[in-house]
Amino acid sequence: MKASSLIFLSIMMIAITSSCKKKSGSEINPVPADNYASIGAFHSTNGAQLQLFTVDGAGGGQFTAPKGTRVTVPANAFLTQAGGNVTGAVTIQFKEIYLKNDMLLSDMSLNAFWGPPIKSGGMFFLKAIQNNEALKLNTGKKLTIEQPLQGLSADTGMMAMVLMQRQDSTKQPGWVNADLDSLRITITGYIFGLYNFMSPADSGTWSNSDNPNFFTGPYTLLNLHPLDSVSVYHTEIFLVFKNVNSMVHVYYQAPDFPYNYAPLGYQCYAVAVGLKAGKLYSSFTPITITTNLTVSFSLALTTTDDFKAQLSALP
Repeated sequence: MKASSLIFLSIMMIAITSSCKKKSGSEINPVPADNYASIGAFHSTNGAQLQLFTVDGAGGGQFTAPKGTRVTVPANAFLTQAGGNVTGAVTIQFKEIYLKNDMLLSDMSLNAFWGPPIKSGGMFFLKAIQNNEALKLNTGKKLTIEQPLQGLSADTGMMAMVLMQRQDSTKQPGWVNADLDSLRITITGYIFGLYNFMSPADSGTWSNSDNPNFFTGPYTLLNLHPLDSVSVYHTEIFLVFKNVNSMVHVYYQAPDFPYNYAPLGYQCYAVAVGLKAGKLYSSFTPITITTNLTVSFSLALTTTDDFKAQLSALP
């Protein structure tokens, strides 16, 4: 037999043998996985992205962010850290977050500084920079931030709030009333008057149009029990409230994730996110909150696209 015929016959035998091999389930229906270095990398990749805009320090300016937030900066709005007047180009770092799925992806929890959940009409981050220096807001000057409703109903209970960090060992963030700022409610959205930047200016300012009195209680303990190792999966868990634009991050206190401000009678979803060897894991557990309830959850391998699709489908 010719050498060419032998080669052809060998190739055919290999092909036949390969086709007869039984494939494992993972080969038949592989689950592609993303590769994240950390849970923080998951949030920074999929959460609200930083936008850069430019206004004139002396003349002011206006810009509109991708989700429709319109920011108006008056003339002579900024001062240097030393108190000097600012002229020339000023860079505005800006983020906008409206819906609870984006809040979860950005890890921006909607809990009041004193603990209970709150309802949001939209939050934003703002920082003014010139020559690599964070600027202060000039006394008496106001930045106007117009927030569209994004398909939600206007809520007359909305108030201007600002994000602060606890000074205890937890360092957990929470929202407080922004007494120096203002909020006006219209039929098309909320008009936030920002009169003050948070200190230190280098950290920027997170502001929020919030209804801190939407969840009036009574509250109970909701205990979320992981069936997988938290240290192995670096698990995070969030409560996404049904039909309410609210989402809270529940923090780990070994061996569980306890939340002491779960509003009785409300429905929510416990959404867990984990990471193992760069691969993404998650679970979605529907809950009706009853007194001193414990709910167990277990993680399953997923992809970012599937996770986002499930998250966006929550009512």
